[in-house]
Amino acid sequence: MASPLQNRIVGTAILIALAVIFLPDLLDGEKVSRDDELETIPLRPALTVDQAEPEFPQDFEQRVEEAQPQPINEDVFNAPREPVSVTLGDNPETPAWVVRLGAFRNADNVQRLVRELRDNGFSAYSRSMQSDSGELRVLYVGPDLDAEVLRDQLADLKALTGLDGQLVPYQPTAE
Repeated sequence: MASPLQNRIVGTAILIALAVIFLPDLLDGEKVSRDDELETIPLRPALTVDQAEPEFPQDFEQRVEEAQPQPINEDVFNAPREPVSVTLGDNPETPAWVVRLGAFRNADNVQRLVRELRDNGFSAYSRSMQSDSGELRVLYVGPDLDAEVLRDQLADLKALTGLDGQLVPYQPTAE
């Protein structure tokens, strides 16, 4: 038989266990339950692949041929440039003038502009120059001894190319 002391110890242990289990729930106060709405992620829809024939306009082949880039004529870049000569007259100190239209990275665009300007009767040429951002092609129109002649051409040049020209002194290249 168990002694009364053992009975008390077991009874006390049971009471402490019940207090540890149920007392926090009783003293917790009003319980707040969170009913978060759960969103279900839909399953991946079945992939259906319909290989439909593409529909092209009637003139598709013609549009493709027009959109093809024209081959670059390498002779334009390898041919020696014609030197620009200015007759300074009797006085070699007489300044000559040119219109600087801009500096471009794309040499193809510069050559296209030079051809377009020459076709429209302007004396155009380009020069290569180094800058911090790499090699640039500078587009010039001229030279001419009379700055007013070039100033009068600025409006025509803007209408033809869309570029604002700037009148600068002509500097022949030392070759």
